Amino acid sequence: MRGSVEQFLEDVAHRGSWFGGGSVAALAAALSASLLRKLTTRPAMARKLQRIQRGCSRLVERDAAMFARVIQATRTHNRAAFERSLKTATEVPYQVFAYAHDIQAACRVERRAIKPQFQSDLVCVMALSQAAAASARALIRTNLAWLRNSAYSARMTRRLRSASRPRRAPRRQAGSPTGVPQTEGRGRPHGR
Repeated sequence: MRGSVEQFLEDVAHRGSWFGGGSVAALAAALSASLLRKLTTRPAMARKLQRIQRGCSRLVERDAAMFARVIQATRTHNRAAFERSLKTATEVPYQVFAYAHDIQAACRVERRAIKPQFQSDLVCVMALSQAAAASARALIRTNLAWLRNSAYSARMTRRLRSASRPRRAPRRQAGSPTGVPQTEGRGRPHGR
Protein backbone atom coordinates (compact mmCIF):
# COMPACT_ATOMS: atom_id res chain seq x y z
CA MET A 1 0.00 0.00 0.00
CA ARG A 2 1.39 3.35 -0.99
CA GLY A 3 0.20 6.79 0.02
CA SER A 4 -1.38 8.06 3.20
CA VAL A 5 -3.85 6.30 5.42
CA GLU A 6 -6.31 9.12 4.74
CA GLN A 7 -6.02 8.57 0.98
CA PHE A 8 -6.59 4.84 1.39
CA LEU A 9 -9.70 5.47 3.49
CA GLU A 10 -11.02 7.80 0.81
CA ASP A 11 -10.26 5.20 -1.88
CA VAL A 12 -12.18 2.54 0.06
CA ALA A 13 -15.15 4.88 0.60
CA HIS A 14 -15.31 5.98 -3.05
CA ARG A 15 -18.06 4.27 -5.06
CA GLY A 16 -16.53 2.62 -8.07
CA SER A 17 -13.19 2.05 -6.33
CA TRP A 18 -11.72 -1.44 -6.58
CA PHE A 19 -10.56 -1.23 -2.96
CA GLY A 20 -13.01 -3.22 -0.86
CA GLY A 21 -13.25 -5.94 1.74
CA GLY A 22 -10.20 -7.88 0.56
CA SER A 23 -7.96 -4.84 0.70
CA VAL A 24 -9.32 -3.90 4.13
CA ALA A 25 -8.77 -7.46 5.42
CA ALA A 26 -5.19 -7.40 4.11
CA LEU A 27 -4.56 -4.06 5.82
CA ALA A 28 -5.97 -5.39 9.12
CA ALA A 29 -3.58 -8.35 8.92
CA ALA A 30 -0.65 -6.06 8.06
CA LEU A 31 -1.47 -3.82 11.02
CA SER A 32 -1.69 -6.76 13.41
CA ALA A 33 1.67 -8.14 12.19
CA SER A 34 3.23 -4.71 12.54
CA LEU A 35 1.98 -4.22 16.10
CA LEU A 36 3.10 -7.69 17.19
CA ARG A 37 6.48 -7.06 15.57
CA LYS A 38 6.80 -3.99 17.78
CA LEU A 39 6.00 -6.04 20.88
CA THR A 40 8.23 -9.06 20.30
CA THR A 41 11.72 -9.23 21.71
CA ARG A 42 12.75 -12.21 19.60
CA PRO A 43 14.68 -11.28 16.44
CA ALA A 44 13.58 -14.38 14.51
CA MET A 45 9.93 -13.66 15.31
CA ALA A 46 10.37 -10.01 14.35
CA ARG A 47 11.78 -11.05 10.95
CA LYS A 48 8.90 -13.47 10.38
CA LEU A 49 6.35 -10.80 11.28
CA GLN A 50 8.07 -8.30 8.98
CA ARG A 51 7.71 -10.77 6.09
CA ILE A 52 4.02 -11.23 6.92
CA GLN A 53 3.52 -7.47 7.22
CA ARG A 54 5.11 -6.87 3.82
CA GLY A 55 3.16 -9.71 2.23
CA CYS A 56 -0.13 -8.36 3.56
CA SER A 57 0.76 -4.84 2.49
CA ARG A 58 1.28 -6.06 -1.08
CA LEU A 59 -2.06 -7.88 -0.93
CA VAL A 60 -3.91 -4.61 -0.23
CA GLU A 61 -3.32 -3.43 -3.79
CA ARG A 62 -3.26 -6.89 -5.34
CA ASP A 63 -6.80 -7.57 -4.14
CA ALA A 64 -8.09 -4.44 -5.86
CA ALA A 65 -6.28 -5.33 -9.09
CA MET A 66 -7.57 -8.92 -9.07
CA PHE A 67 -11.14 -7.85 -8.37
CA ALA A 68 -10.96 -5.40 -11.27
CA ARG A 69 -9.99 -8.30 -13.54
CA VAL A 70 -12.95 -10.33 -12.32
CA ILE A 71 -15.35 -7.51 -13.13
CA GLN A 72 -13.76 -7.04 -16.56
CA ALA A 73 -14.13 -10.78 -17.24
CA THR A 74 -17.83 -10.67 -16.33
CA ARG A 75 -18.34 -7.94 -18.91
CA THR A 76 -16.90 -10.12 -21.69
CA HIS A 77 -19.42 -12.92 -20.96
CA ASN A 78 -16.56 -15.41 -21.33
CA ARG A 79 -17.18 -18.04 -18.62
CA ALA A 80 -13.66 -19.54 -18.87
CA ALA A 81 -12.00 -16.12 -18.45
CA PHE A 82 -14.36 -15.34 -15.58
CA GLU A 83 -13.51 -18.59 -13.80
CA ARG A 84 -9.76 -18.08 -14.24
CA SER A 85 -9.89 -14.52 -12.94
CA LEU A 86 -12.13 -15.42 -9.99
CA LYS A 87 -9.89 -18.34 -8.96
CA THR A 88 -6.87 -16.04 -9.13
CA ALA A 89 -8.72 -13.37 -7.16
CA THR A 90 -9.72 -15.93 -4.52
CA GLU A 91 -6.04 -16.62 -3.81
CA VAL A 92 -5.65 -13.11 -2.35
CA PRO A 93 -8.11 -13.53 0.56
CA TYR A 94 -6.79 -17.05 1.05
CA GLN A 95 -3.29 -15.61 1.56
CA VAL A 96 -4.72 -13.02 3.97
CA PHE A 97 -6.49 -15.83 5.83
CA ALA A 98 -3.29 -17.88 6.11
CA TYR A 99 -1.23 -14.86 7.21
CA ALA A 100 -3.87 -13.94 9.81
CA HIS A 101 -3.68 -17.42 11.31
CA ASP A 102 0.13 -17.25 11.35
CA ILE A 103 -0.17 -13.96 13.27
CA GLN A 104 -2.57 -15.54 15.76
CA ALA A 105 -0.15 -18.43 16.30
CA ALA A 106 2.71 -15.97 16.83
CA CYS A 107 0.53 -14.02 19.25
CA ARG A 108 -0.04 -17.16 21.34
CA VAL A 109 3.70 -17.89 21.34
CA GLU A 110 4.62 -14.36 22.38
CA ARG A 111 1.92 -13.96 25.05
CA ARG A 112 4.09 -14.87 28.03
CA ALA A 113 7.13 -12.90 26.91
CA ILE A 114 5.26 -9.60 26.53
CA LYS A 115 5.20 -7.34 29.58
CA PRO A 116 1.88 -6.86 31.39
CA GLN A 117 1.59 -3.20 30.42
CA PHE A 118 1.60 -4.22 26.73
CA GLN A 119 -0.93 -7.04 26.98
CA SER A 120 -3.68 -4.67 25.78
CA ASP A 121 -1.71 -4.21 22.54
CA LEU A 122 -1.56 -7.99 22.27
CA VAL A 123 -5.37 -8.07 22.53
CA CYS A 124 -5.47 -5.59 19.63
CA VAL A 125 -3.16 -7.83 17.60
CA MET A 126 -5.40 -10.83 18.16
CA ALA A 127 -8.61 -8.91 17.43
CA LEU A 128 -7.25 -7.45 14.18
CA SER A 129 -5.91 -10.79 12.99
CA GLN A 130 -9.21 -12.51 13.83
CA ALA A 131 -11.12 -9.82 11.93
CA ALA A 132 -8.79 -10.23 8.94
CA ALA A 133 -9.29 -14.01 8.96
CA ALA A 134 -13.08 -13.80 9.32
CA SER A 135 -13.30 -11.20 6.54
CA ALA A 136 -11.06 -13.19 4.23
CA ARG A 137 -13.10 -16.36 4.85
CA ALA A 138 -16.34 -14.51 4.05
CA LEU A 139 -14.84 -13.17 0.81
CA ILE A 140 -13.65 -16.63 -0.18
CA ARG A 141 -17.09 -18.11 0.47
CA THR A 142 -18.70 -15.39 -1.63
CA ASN A 143 -16.27 -16.08 -4.48
CA LEU A 144 -16.86 -19.83 -4.24
CA ALA A 145 -20.62 -19.35 -4.42
CA TRP A 146 -20.18 -17.08 -7.43
CA LEU A 147 -17.84 -19.57 -9.10
CA ARG A 148 -20.09 -22.62 -8.65
CA ASN A 149 -17.25 -25.12 -9.09
CA SER A 150 -17.65 -27.88 -6.51
CA ALA A 151 -14.20 -29.42 -7.06
CA TYR A 152 -12.44 -26.06 -6.62
CA SER A 153 -14.66 -25.26 -3.61
CA ALA A 154 -13.72 -28.56 -1.96
CA ARG A 155 -9.98 -27.90 -2.52
CA MET A 156 -10.26 -24.37 -1.12
CA THR A 157 -12.22 -25.62 1.90
CA ARG A 158 -9.44 -28.13 2.64
CA ARG A 159 -6.83 -25.38 2.30
CA LEU A 160 -8.77 -23.13 4.68
CA ARG A 161 -9.04 -25.94 7.20
CA SER A 162 -5.32 -26.63 6.95
CA ALA A 163 -4.37 -22.96 7.32
CA SER A 164 -6.58 -22.54 10.38
CA ARG A 165 -5.20 -25.49 12.33
CA PRO A 166 -3.50 -24.23 15.47
CA ARG A 167 0.25 -24.31 15.17
CA ARG A 168 2.12 -26.07 17.91
CA ALA A 169 4.02 -23.81 20.26
CA PRO A 170 7.78 -24.32 20.33
CA ARG A 171 8.96 -26.93 22.80
CA ARG A 172 10.32 -25.76 26.12
CA GLN A 173 14.06 -25.52 26.30
CA ALA A 174 15.62 -27.91 28.78
CA GLY A 175 17.26 -26.16 31.71
CA SER A 176 15.16 -23.03 31.40
CA PRO A 177 12.87 -22.61 34.44
CA THR A 178 10.34 -20.63 32.40
CA GLY A 179 10.61 -22.77 29.30
CA VAL A 180 11.60 -19.69 27.34
CA PRO A 181 14.78 -20.19 25.28
CA GLN A 182 17.76 -18.55 26.87
CA THR A 183 20.01 -16.15 25.04
CA GLU A 184 23.49 -17.43 24.46
CA GLY A 185 26.12 -16.30 26.90
CA ARG A 186 23.76 -14.35 29.16
CA GLY A 187 22.13 -17.14 31.13
CA ARG A 188 18.80 -15.35 31.36
CA PRO A 189 15.52 -15.87 29.55
CA HIS A 190 15.35 -14.33 26.11
CA GLY A 191 13.34 -11.12 25.96
CA ARG A 192 13.60 -10.26 29.62
